[in-house]
Amino acid sequence: MNNKATKALSSCIYLLAVGSIAAGTVSCKGHLFNKEAVISGVIRNLDDKQLLLLQEESDSADTISVKADGTFRYRFAVEGPSGTYLLYIPETSTPVYLYVRKGARIRIRFDANEPGQPPTLRGNVANECEIVRRMNEAFSGDDPEEIARMSFPEYRKKLIDEYTAVVKLLKKVKDRKFAESALKELTARRDYNLYCYRASYKLYVAPEGDVEDAMFWDFARNIDLNDIANARSGLTELVLVWDMQSAHIERSDLNVLKELARRVSNQEVLDCLSGECMYSALLNETAVESLEETYALFTRICRDTATLQDMEQAYESKITAIRKFGPGKELLDLEMEDRNGTKVNLSSLKGKVRYVDVWASWCGPCRYEMQFLEELAQRYEGDDRLEIVSLSIDTDREAWLQTAMPDRPGWKQYLATPQSRQVLEEEYSITAIPRFMLFDGHNRIIDIHAPSPSDEEEIDRMLQEWLGPDGNSTAKRQP
Repeated sequence: MNNKATKALSSCIYLLAVGSIAAGTVSCKGHLFNKEAVISGVIRNLDDKQLLLLQEESDSADTISVKADGTFRYRFAVEGPSGTYLLYIPETSTPVYLYVRKGARIRIRFDANEPGQPPTLRGNVANECEIVRRMNEAFSGDDPEEIARMSFPEYRKKLIDEYTAVVKLLKKVKDRKFAESALKELTARRDYNLYCYRASYKLYVAPEGDVEDAMFWDFARNIDLNDIANARSGLTELVLVWDMQSAHIERSDLNVLKELARRVSNQEVLDCLSGECMYSALLNETAVESLEETYALFTRICRDTATLQDMEQAYESKITAIRKFGPGKELLDLEMEDRNGTKVNLSSLKGKVRYVDVWASWCGPCRYEMQFLEELAQRYEGDDRLEIVSLSIDTDREAWLQTAMPDRPGWKQYLATPQSRQVLEEEYSITAIPRFMLFDGHNRIIDIHAPSPSDEEEIDRMLQEWLGPDGNSTAKRQP
């Protein structure tokens, strides 16, 4: 997947707050399918007859099959408010941005032999889809090095021109609720991207200095950290993090919480961002003491009952997992099945370092990582000290078989048994995938939150640290 497609995919998952911007629906009263949306179309010259449909704020994806003649049709219920989706065409790395509401009908035409030509969309939400596309392509983030080569006035003019063009499109939309909410989202994205100039400048121009342009600081001084729109767009956290960097304060979830408590008074913003910080700590923190301190501060800041309850349960599970599954601890065995239905235990691969990829056929981010996993397997091809294990948690065996990569020396595909799926969720605390884990040749844990294969530099560093020169994976002994 190229950089543009990568940006599009991550934008769909993390940045499309314009989804759920209009809960209203235009449909006939009493119609049997007034809660359903239909996405259909024709994609010519497509060899890979599968598409991925990802919804905002979801790591899972639905798979849509394309018939031999290139046609497809997908009908699904829209239970909640309107939202943004991404239809992704893996073969050509083409993102198709969609705005979906109850009663939406979207028709798509595309030729895989002409990947440079954008898909054509028709239907009753075509204008909204075009606006969502423009918002994402214009405001999903430019190359930081390219930004750093511009002056702030030049960069600002570029963003304002893009902003103005989308505003003109919004004036043509009949659904005013959509237009009003989209304008708020668009403005928040504009300001977020404007502030990104500071990050680019400090990264590529003055690592020990800061932006000198007065126009930037006039803009920055007027950012309201108590505005919930800025919190949701990521702008508030961006300001806090770069202010911390300039003050030589270590970037950590705990320190972000401290800055949040010091500089923000709006409880809605505090609830929103403290929850995000705590969630990040639960995903990334591996030291019990640090996690305990972070959680204690979070419970003093956040007052949202539902968030507190969710985090309490997740925190207790995480603390248990850290103590049980820290580096050097014995791995909790997993039973797996190969393509032929033969059962194999993870522990039976003792003697090799094992890099385990926990994934599923319906998970878009998982399938995105597959190309990097394939590159990793190629880099270590012939090295019998390492075994790469792709472990699917699919409940549909056929779906797994259709999407799993071919077995090859040093990289095998397995399906988790029902018991192992339970162990992964309840014991290893895997609540989001993909998850990568690393075990040594003596069935002991190296890291149950190992780097992903797309983080090539970090995963290679870790593997080279643990692969022994004698072929027995003993380069580094566990304590």
